[in-house]
Amino acid sequence: MFEKEERLLAEMKHETEKESMMVPDEALDSAIRSGIRAGERRWKKRYRLRAASAVVIAAAAALLLTLWGGGSTPGPSPQLAQGPYPPLTGFDIAGDITASTANRHGLIQPVNQSKSSGEYTVTVQGVLTGPQRLQVFYTIENHSGRKAMVLREELKQPGSDYKLSYGSSTGGGSFLETGMSTKQVNYYFDESTPIPESVTFAVAVAPYSTNTVYSRKSPDEEVMEMDLSLDLETMRRFTSTVPLNRVIEIQGQTMTLKEAVLSPAGITVKANISRENSMKVSGLFQPYIESSKEGSSAVQLGNPLTWMPGAQGDMTYFFESDALDQPDTLVLKAGGMQAVNQEEMQIVVDVKQKKVLSSPEDRIQFGDYTKSKDKYTLSLKYEERDFNHGAVSIDSLGFTDGKGKRHAFNEAEGSRTNAESTAGNGYRYTTLYLYLEPEDYPQPLTFDVSSFPGVIEQAIEVPIQ
Repeated sequence: MFEKEERLLAEMKHETEKESMMVPDEALDSAIRSGIRAGERRWKKRYRLRAASAVVIAAAAALLLTLWGGGSTPGPSPQLAQGPYPPLTGFDIAGDITASTANRHGLIQPVNQSKSSGEYTVTVQGVLTGPQRLQVFYTIENHSGRKAMVLREELKQPGSDYKLSYGSSTGGGSFLETGMSTKQVNYYFDESTPIPESVTFAVAVAPYSTNTVYSRKSPDEEVMEMDLSLDLETMRRFTSTVPLNRVIEIQGQTMTLKEAVLSPAGITVKANISRENSMKVSGLFQPYIESSKEGSSAVQLGNPLTWMPGAQGDMTYFFESDALDQPDTLVLKAGGMQAVNQEEMQIVVDVKQKKVLSSPEDRIQFGDYTKSKDKYTLSLKYEERDFNHGAVSIDSLGFTDGKGKRHAFNEAEGSRTNAESTAGNGYRYTTLYLYLEPEDYPQPLTFDVSSFPGVIEQAIEVPIQ
């Protein structure tokens, strides 16, 4: 554990596992920095997105900026406090605040559809829907007698091979033992891509091999597809919008928090970065929402995924939610603002010389440049000094060659970068993988950097409810 397509980072399969994007300790660090969590989750970033930790402690602040107001949350009315569905069973969702809250309130829609191919059977048990989110709960039966892997979980337009635009994270791991496995995948839609009333859910499974560990396709794969009808009407009844319209200013840099959308599938906060900023501002530093209810301990609602600022500065934060339990207060908190100098936000590489000519703070080194029939892969190594201050991410819309021509990233790889962390000589390094189309590019190549570690620390609090 999105998908404007594609501004983003990427999918990596780690045994511990990318699909949880390195949650524990180093894994969690990696998740914050690069969008990959290991453990039992995978982040496939099919856009320009950034992962953040599920539980974050705001940095000690030099100055508290409190932005009062925000409006009161309409919230579900009493007669709508209980949804129409029976509780989903058979899934361990106790640690998933959003899903467990929605399940208690009867808002996970039963599906119970199955599709078999070869020696595998996929059954979608239920879905949880929000305005820009979809969580799919499913099982896989592996009757092959050998270990297998989930290569990909896609959403497409029914009746076509057109993949929808989204970011995604997966829980349950990609490795499949013989027998039954439970899985769940979260899809995050861009604001310009309304969630449709029906989607085709496709799962690709292949026998495990060393060749499939880092692949999304295999000649031995079996693909199971099924059309899902989504109950958007019920979702809308339990969704409310809270105007915020609050401008945050720190050391002359500004961003606007526009509104918060509370739905059964989570809380979404819409923001905009001012184009007048003198620095490259990429959003809030370590944001989370604190939920409080009298008589109970405060709950921190994590930020699993963020759409980074687009051309107009618009960005979207996705948070967990227990809003259906009607907490007394919901407060958005952060430890400051991500900001770096504008002129440093490019990486210039000469792949023939195998050299990085320039990069932010001269902290990115050449890794490798490999070629295959389907793609050329450029890897870059980034020396981490302050990983808590954010992730390095490359603008996935494309790059510029030595003659000024723009190129897209390799389409089959989703226009993304992967990241992994390694330690050596007392330093920690992140490796960025850039997938290029097979072509002889005039040198050097210039890549725009969409985010780079740099923080103006100052505590922020914005009441949502």
